[in-house]
Amino acid sequence: MSTTEPSAETASQGIKRRREGDDLPDYKRQRPNYVQPAFPRLRKLFTCLGEPSRFPLPESILHCAKSFTSAELDEEAIMNLFSLFVNISIEQPLKVFSLAAALQCVNHAESTHGAAVVKHIVERTQRYVDSGDWNNVKLVLRFLIMLKPIISNFEVVVDFIGRLLERAIALKKLSTGRNPLAEELYRVVLLTLPYLVVIDSSEEMKKKATEIVEKSKEFKQSSAVKAEELLNPFVDGEAPYRLSDSLELVQIQLGNLVEAEWDLQLLYDYSTIVPASDFEKHSIDKLQLPETLSASNRSTSPDVFLTFYTNQQVETTPAVDRIESTIFRDLLTDTIMNLSFNRQEVARQLIWFDNFLRPGLFAPRETSLERLSQAKPGTSTWKPEDVAVEAVLAGLFRLPKSLLKPVYFHSVLIEACILAPHAIAPVFGRAIRFLYSHLEHLDVQVIHLYADWFSHHLSNFGFTWKWREWTDDLNLNELHPKRVFIRELIHKELRLSFPQRISETLPDELSDLVPDRDDVPPFTFALPDNPYSEQSRLVLQNIRDRKGVDEFEDVFEEIEKKSDELNDENDARDKVREIFVTAILHLGARSLSHVESWIERGLPVLGVLYPEKNAESQRQVTKIIFKYWKDQTGTAVQVVKKLMNHKVITPLSVVEWILIDSDVSSLTKGHSWELLGFAIEKAKQLIKNAEAVPRTVEGEDGEEAGAKFLDEDKLKEVDDNIESLKSTLNHIFITIVKELSRPVQGDAKNEESVRWQRWWKEGFLRAVLRNYHADYKDLQEPLKNLGLTDMFIMNCIEQTAEL
Repeated sequence: MSTTEPSAETASQGIKRRREGDDLPDYKRQRPNYVQPAFPRLRKLFTCLGEPSRFPLPESILHCAKSFTSAELDEEAIMNLFSLFVNISIEQPLKVFSLAAALQCVNHAESTHGAAVVKHIVERTQRYVDSGDWNNVKLVLRFLIMLKPIISNFEVVVDFIGRLLERAIALKKLSTGRNPLAEELYRVVLLTLPYLVVIDSSEEMKKKATEIVEKSKEFKQSSAVKAEELLNPFVDGEAPYRLSDSLELVQIQLGNLVEAEWDLQLLYDYSTIVPASDFEKHSIDKLQLPETLSASNRSTSPDVFLTFYTNQQVETTPAVDRIESTIFRDLLTDTIMNLSFNRQEVARQLIWFDNFLRPGLFAPRETSLERLSQAKPGTSTWKPEDVAVEAVLAGLFRLPKSLLKPVYFHSVLIEACILAPHAIAPVFGRAIRFLYSHLEHLDVQVIHLYADWFSHHLSNFGFTWKWREWTDDLNLNELHPKRVFIRELIHKELRLSFPQRISETLPDELSDLVPDRDDVPPFTFALPDNPYSEQSRLVLQNIRDRKGVDEFEDVFEEIEKKSDELNDENDARDKVREIFVTAILHLGARSLSHVESWIERGLPVLGVLYPEKNAESQRQVTKIIFKYWKDQTGTAVQVVKKLMNHKVITPLSVVEWILIDSDVSSLTKGHSWELLGFAIEKAKQLIKNAEAVPRTVEGEDGEEAGAKFLDEDKLKEVDDNIESLKSTLNHIFITIVKELSRPVQGDAKNEESVRWQRWWKEGFLRAVLRNYHADYKDLQEPLKNLGLTDMFIMNCIEQTAEL
């Protein structure tokens, strides 16, 4: 046996790798002692401050402060840490109170750090003021207020708040309608005032805050009443509670707080942690207010304060007239909006919401309504879950549109339910039932948002719901919002799953709403018993073989002859179009990527069959698509969008198909709402693309002259195209108003159906005029001159002018 090979016995037992020191007695191999660098360790400590921990909050705050003062940091790391503090105050405003307490402790141990932190915060505040980012001004200014104990000339902050209010009042007086910039400045002042008294409850500070509140009454909101009607999610004056513009509401709440002598106890008692004396205070620079200010994009329309947990056996959220309701909503909304890049973290902070505020301010989590109703007098019945979920729903149902995509709010709610199902699920159930019980009084857009959210939510939890609660509503009129909602909700579920799966979750009464469909609808024209079967199969083969336009002429002529022989009621050329488009749909029926590919193959022929100027034939395309995909309208919507993107059909033709070729019942269907919105956005995008066309060209052969303007003919062509597209967009809005203002036809026997048809038409029109008020503002007078006699429509047009 070779001496270099192990024996069979040794090989079977394995060979232990020998290391240096193995032969020494009691030898233990040392592992490297890894020490995390100072900055990452501090970043984690401060970022997690205030979250649930096995350590008490005072201990966590003191540990953060001690870690900061004892760490060896270079100048760059220190500045990064200061930037982190400001970012925390913006992205996670719930943590700013504990963070400020920790920095006060840092200042007690190392005053140079305290001075540098305060200076950095003032500089960042000034930067946001100069750039017009007023929401960040509000958040960083709050951070600065929380550091009042270490600021020697705090009157600088109070003076800045007063100057902001004066500028807001002055700007408002200069405008007859809404002034978004003035409203933003006013909002910053009102939402900052309570924190002045929270951090300093002295009589002197209360007096200053009261003076600012009295001064704020000079700000008059002239547009609040008119705009509120359009932004109200409840219509017909049937809201379950009195809705108010959020700024008007804060003014009322602050007035009530003044009457209560500023009795506001929100925060943990940090005086037990932060040293009361023997620390250095620091002077800050005066904050400057530029002569010219700019408004941010968050003030595009007024806000209406929404609540979803009213009229319950116990008060689970603060009453609307209490300032706490606005403070909690503001803190949670900023968390939801500014931390949108991490929805899991948003969901965690929503669940821990009460952890960042004063103990006892809320009832314990997961407390049932029954137990709350038996609570002792003086015990809080506010449920942190209700307050948190309500803030997300308010963001989702914000009109005219949410500040972030609706699917983001869906995802936050889903994450929250996954993290704390026992706490969140009952809260969802009450919100869902509240909305359902008021469906006939909800805005049409809110109904569609509600169906989108609920279907998305159910798809993440096995599509299970207590459907039997709603089965009696199947006896309502087919246009009643509750019956429509049930139908649309099931259809949206089908877009997220498959029929058999959905049928298993429904009671027998609702199973008829699930269509018995084929995954791939048949190409009926090619079936043996169809008179056009031979020609249809040839069309299919030609498309597969990538035949040119000329090579289709023979088969098209055969189809036209066949149509004449059969005395087809449709135009012979229409039959050609229907067969060709249906063939494209059938070939691409396997997936949306397939249909995209087959549409691209058929574009030359589609361009001949559907010339751009023939609006009626283009409307036929949408009709054919929905006829083929009648049981899968979600797929039909996506195909129509693809054809619009390829300019086979125009946005105007889609709008006309919805409003002219379809009956009123189509307005109750989700695909009509989705397509109408996409068509308008597409028309707007075409205008933007045309305006972005360069009007200059680079000089040839490296000429020193550089860029040159296009010649007059090309410039005129560009300008004419822009005007044509703008005219098309205007035509879309005029078509919408004209068609939706037509009287509903009906008789006395169908009085209820007529009432609901009118309800859907008015709701559709209100939503469109509200959502696109900025795009048709030049059409205000032309729309009024259409000869409209319906006062509802005239009022809507006038109200949108105030948005």
